[in-house]
Amino acid sequence: MTHGNKPLRGLESAAQSSIQTGKFGRLFRWLPSSFQPTNTKEEKEVEELLDELAHVMVSAEFDDRLDKDNEKTPDADINTHEDEDENRDIPAGYTYLGQFIDHDITFDPASSLQQQNDPDALEDFRTPRLDLDSLYGRGPDDQPYFYELRGKDRPQERVKFLLGPNCGVNDQYRPDLLRTEDKTALIGDKRNDENKIVSQIHALFLRFHNKVFDDLGRLSSPAEPPRFSNDHSRFLEAQRIVRWCYQWIVLHDYLPKICRDDIVNSIMPSKDGRRPHFKFYEAKSGEAFMPVEFSVAAFRFGHSMVRPTYSLNDVTLKSDTNPEFTSKQGKKRKFARIPIFVAQSQHDKDALNGFGQPLPLNWGIDWSFFFGDIPREPKKGRQVPQPSYRIDATLVDPLGKLPEFVQGLGPDSPFISLAFRNLMRGFRMGLPSGQAVARMMAVDELSTEELWFTKGAGDGTEEWKQGKKFFENNKNKRWLEDRAPLWFYILKEAELHENGHRLGRVGSRIVAETLIGLAWFDHYSYLFQAPRWNPSMEGIDGLDEDLDMLKLTKYVDLSSV
Repeated sequence: MTHGNKPLRGLESAAQSSIQTGKFGRLFRWLPSSFQPTNTKEEKEVEELLDELAHVMVSAEFDDRLDKDNEKTPDADINTHEDEDENRDIPAGYTYLGQFIDHDITFDPASSLQQQNDPDALEDFRTPRLDLDSLYGRGPDDQPYFYELRGKDRPQERVKFLLGPNCGVNDQYRPDLLRTEDKTALIGDKRNDENKIVSQIHALFLRFHNKVFDDLGRLSSPAEPPRFSNDHSRFLEAQRIVRWCYQWIVLHDYLPKICRDDIVNSIMPSKDGRRPHFKFYEAKSGEAFMPVEFSVAAFRFGHSMVRPTYSLNDVTLKSDTNPEFTSKQGKKRKFARIPIFVAQSQHDKDALNGFGQPLPLNWGIDWSFFFGDIPREPKKGRQVPQPSYRIDATLVDPLGKLPEFVQGLGPDSPFISLAFRNLMRGFRMGLPSGQAVARMMAVDELSTEELWFTKGAGDGTEEWKQGKKFFENNKNKRWLEDRAPLWFYILKEAELHENGHRLGRVGSRIVAETLIGLAWFDHYSYLFQAPRWNPSMEGIDGLDEDLDMLKLTKYVDLSSV
């Protein structure tokens, strides 16, 4: 297979989309691929290079801590402030809200990490819109098993979601997802059960719909004629409100946290009628498409924000209730928080793995542990909400061995590493280099020294010995001189130019233009239909114009159903 300068078939124009599914396309369709091997031997060289880079990017946090005799756990407890790792500007919940958003707008089951892919020929099996199709599925008529039957004599009126058993603490209602007998989650996108945090965000939005539906029934007074002719029309109105509130949170809560304010503000439409100002997101057909630079590179920034362990509520922050493991010295110890994957732990239930693993009793999330304002200055005592980790070119070591791939591929396969899978997908999709994209955007590009010799440490910098050693290998330098992989480049830009607190100019531009573009080119979105709209206009107590994720959780908790 030859990979030359000629663009892949069909990438000269933005892809089409349809009602049910969409297409992938490119933002930077004229830029050449970062890597252009011309034969099988060179392809192998690139794959080996990306494997080596993936190892450099994955930390050894658990091992490093356990190598210290005075450490009793491989992870920091909730009272410990990790200044070099933590991002005190972004609470941990936004890591998983980003994952929920990603599952709502993109699903690509057809591309391969083993061969070059043509994005124009790939179908996005999610609608490229912020419409919560991962939540609603194909609706109650086609997937009635998601919905509660509201009367045996009216089987068509399935208008509220079914939920699983309550797993909350302190009288909090925190239901698991509804599951079959073999514990498979009955949801619109199976990926929302891949870990227990994103599954609870999914359950939160199920409850959000149910509460909006109930509240709509309370808006009319007994003296007034019914606002809705039947439950189905009320369901459709609840669905619209939930979708618009979700879009509002994505554009007004999530985006400003992860992107530079100046870039978001320069793109967003104004209330006086100014249309969005896109520089690179060109939907020529008037319909949204999914850029591969976003889905394969820029929006995977959240992988670097993942913490190795989390406390979920007042019960799980107590180490005596957390999983036990055996240290290298053969000593029995406990994690300070619950690990994201089973790592040195004895049972699947001891970690936040998903896919057929029901939510254990007392593991229902207290959302104040994940959303809200993080104290600006470190204080003694527990740190709630938990901060995310910084956006940088380092992933925590559990992500180096993804449990869903280890069993099938073996512990020595490079494909069990999330970093390697991200890098390989960028290569197989023919993504341009980070430097090329920065030049096209006319922003300052990272130098070789910044990319490979320097590491962000807290709000300072230090020498990156591993990166320097990796780059100065002659074979690696040949491929990487002036052409860093786009995903890696975006992480380094955030690490060095923004202290890991948010995305830099390249990352912010790609992410903000795509998410705003998906909303603008969806003619059913609030941004297109009513750009002056805000949640308070629905007249429902608890839905205010400053709605964010924490306030959404408080609104939902006003009801126990």
